[in-house]
Amino acid sequence: MLAARLVVLIILAAQAGLFAGNFARAEDASSAQLIAELQALRASGDTADAERQLKGIEAAIPGNAPYPLRRALLRARLVVREDSMDFDARLAAMKELRDLAEAHGDTDTVSLMDIQRIYMSHADDNIGKFIDQLNAVSARIGSGASAEVMEALEMSYGNMYFDAGNFDSALRHQLAALDWTEKLPFGRERARLYRLSTIADLYNAMDLPDSALETIQRAFAHPDEVPMPNRGSLLGTRALALLKKGDLAGADEALGQAEQLAAYDPSVFTALRNGSLRAELLLATTMPEKALARIEQIDALAREKQDTYYQAKAAMLRGNALVQLGQVDQGLALMQQANKRFEAKGQMVEVLDGLERQIKALREKRLYGRAVELMERRQNLWSQLFRNERGRAIAELEARHSAQELEHRIDKLSTENRIQQERLRAEQLGKALALVAALFAITLCSILVVAIRRARSERDTLSDVVRFDALTGASSRYQFQRRKPHKSEAGEPEDTIAALVLLDLDHFKAINDKYGHEAGDAVLQAVVERVRRVLGEHDELYRLGGEEFLVVLNQRDPPALDTDVLRLMAEIEGAPVRWHDYAMAVSVSGGYVRHPLARDWSAPLTDAIRWADAALYLAKNAGRRRIEHVALTESGRVELAGRRPIDMPQLLDWQRRGYLQVRTLSLVQPS
Repeated sequence: MLAARLVVLIILAAQAGLFAGNFARAEDASSAQLIAELQALRASGDTADAERQLKGIEAAIPGNAPYPLRRALLRARLVVREDSMDFDARLAAMKELRDLAEAHGDTDTVSLMDIQRIYMSHADDNIGKFIDQLNAVSARIGSGASAEVMEALEMSYGNMYFDAGNFDSALRHQLAALDWTEKLPFGRERARLYRLSTIADLYNAMDLPDSALETIQRAFAHPDEVPMPNRGSLLGTRALALLKKGDLAGADEALGQAEQLAAYDPSVFTALRNGSLRAELLLATTMPEKALARIEQIDALAREKQDTYYQAKAAMLRGNALVQLGQVDQGLALMQQANKRFEAKGQMVEVLDGLERQIKALREKRLYGRAVELMERRQNLWSQLFRNERGRAIAELEARHSAQELEHRIDKLSTENRIQQERLRAEQLGKALALVAALFAITLCSILVVAIRRARSERDTLSDVVRFDALTGASSRYQFQRRKPHKSEAGEPEDTIAALVLLDLDHFKAINDKYGHEAGDAVLQAVVERVRRVLGEHDELYRLGGEEFLVVLNQRDPPALDTDVLRLMAEIEGAPVRWHDYAMAVSVSGGYVRHPLARDWSAPLTDAIRWADAALYLAKNAGRRRIEHVALTESGRVELAGRRPIDMPQLLDWQRRGYLQVRTLSLVQPS
């Protein structure tokens, strides 16, 4: 009987365990299904249908739901109810999610909420403070951070630099964010379209409308249909690019399509943006009365919504219209007031645009003296922004910090060596005390000698690490920073540099993505080996970071420089790099300047690198696989004395003014 009861109890227990297991599996499946539905809502955005679905899912989730499900719910709320939440409510919702994530050790979500809070709270007039906050978050993000965190970080950097008028840094971060969208677990297409739209806006701000149009075409060329909100934004950006090119009919057509789509989009931002574009188009077609009527609508809506940006924008456009109507002084006064408001808010893109509008208006009214004054002010403002200085300074600071750490270790090893040598001498003096002590001292001496040799070897190794790139063997950025001029036969320092060439491998990221980082390393090693075949014994090669290299050509006559630069390209691109069974084609873009840039040009070597860097951007923007040579004209030698290019748009501006010439060196014959 007892045995039978035991059997029954065992069977009942097994059935209970099976039931509990089935229940747990069913509960897990239900959570996974709800999480998938919430993720789909986040990908779809803030639509009325998404709000209805969210309410249904909320009702199905219990208060004690597992953390992944609660996290998915809170994240969906932030996206779906974005427009209906005010600033404080949105901050509170983000804090709730951050606290929940921190309690569960979810560092990815904590970082994501910190990034979004910083971006949402940032003010253009104190952009440096918020960039520093982003830097603090970035410093604690590990290499295993999710694509979502990295995309949000790069996007936030890009947008904040864009607002501050730092175009070069903004473009680099926006392009990096675009790359990260391809790795998002879901919502890739929506994120990709937003990034492409922002990049196109950035190109318009940089006065590169052709690049803006190419980016918009890239967005529309995707096989999936572009969602309505993205389509409307891209059409508005297309209209602005065509307006900048002077294609008024094309701009009118694109803007008309955007306005039709806006009928289904209740967003105030869309109404203000399209209204401003329409006013600009009316001004471009010299219809100031109609433009004023549209500007009044914009101003009324901006005041109702307390949108200070579009209030200032309306004032700028109204001033432009008044100038066209012949009320020059009143119109210019309004435009200057609007510019002051933009400048007070730190909206430097609009400040530059406002100055350009005033210059154009003065030229049209033949008031050339006043136009020249504003042109000088715009140029000075442009020069003060130092658009890519911060990013470069940060990179140099990091390199310097790493080098200092290594130097500290070398000094520490040297100190240990001295201490060990003193101990060795002390032990040697004690050998005379006794045979046993002598034998002990000999043994100890042997150990210490080995330790000293090892310490010296490590010191020498660390010294090489500081001076040379470990992967390729090229000299390091740190070594370039410590570079000293060659000495003449008399022993005096003598600068023998003839030219600088800044090289960057084309589409290197694609090689890493397709074949892996080991293949990328093989390409870098092969490129350095090929460059060295061309360089002479007095030339120098530095790896500045990533796939960027600096070649210093020494002791050459000017006529030989172009030939040697083309030899560099030919050697690098001559044959594919073999790695296992793959043949990887390699091409290069570059910027090339002679040193000094002109006679009596006493600028430091760092200035020449800045010129080469700007020329490199020209090469990449022109389609890659080329090296752009920048040389000063006679007028440029006088006008640009002591100056250096801030970014590519300024270099192009100087070229238009006749201050410099740009020549393309390429192995590819033009078609």
